[in-house]
Amino acid sequence: MRRGSCRPRCRFCLQAFAGSAGKKTCSAWWWSIPPQCRTLRVSRGKKGEDDYHPYLLAFPYVIYVLTFYRDGFEEMKMFFRNCSLSAPTDTLYHTNLPNVRGEPGHYGSQRVCLRYRPEMLEGVPLAEAVPGLIEFFWSTGFNQDIAHSAFGRAMARDPRLASLEAWETASRENPLFVLEVDWEPANRDLPGLWSECLMLHGETAEPIATAEELADILYRLPVGY
Repeated sequence: MRRGSCRPRCRFCLQAFAGSAGKKTCSAWWWSIPPQCRTLRVSRGKKGEDDYHPYLLAFPYVIYVLTFYRDGFEEMKMFFRNCSLSAPTDTLYHTNLPNVRGEPGHYGSQRVCLRYRPEMLEGVPLAEAVPGLIEFFWSTGFNQDIAHSAFGRAMARDPRLASLEAWETASRENPLFVLEVDWEPANRDLPGLWSECLMLHGETAEPIATAEELADILYRLPVGY
């Protein structure tokens, strides 16, 4: 198992565009990283509290989904798997990180909190911006800002994940234990996430035909954390 940070390995990468007259509106990038250990700085308080403590933690396969709208970064979501992706339609699973939103069924589920839009994105090609965003996420400290985080939701799934201390102990004893965890299915796959992105901006293959379809798009608009 790898230890420390590494440059993401791209398993599937899709740039898909929608819009009239060939105008680019949406793009999605999918990245996969194999199992590895990372040292995370985690606070038990909210942003601004200076009680960060380092934890050496093991991770399974991590799948990142980053979306851009009209060349501007929109959001990043992440998922776990116990084996590598073999097809875009493979099942994705919830993570267990504090700065990732839980709440299954919500459009923002598994959305990563990046605090601020990093300035590193301005004028940078997406092929460079994507790995930069991922490393930015891991290098910033984790805290308890998100009330319904993926970490809180996953604590009861396995005693080895019941606390940061338990997670670190299990990681040091057997870094590959994370491949044995019964992670919660997210009931989403990569094509489905892309469809959600298009629907969010009204960029679907078919025009909006009913008030119900319009209401569904408005309901899915992200409202923050």
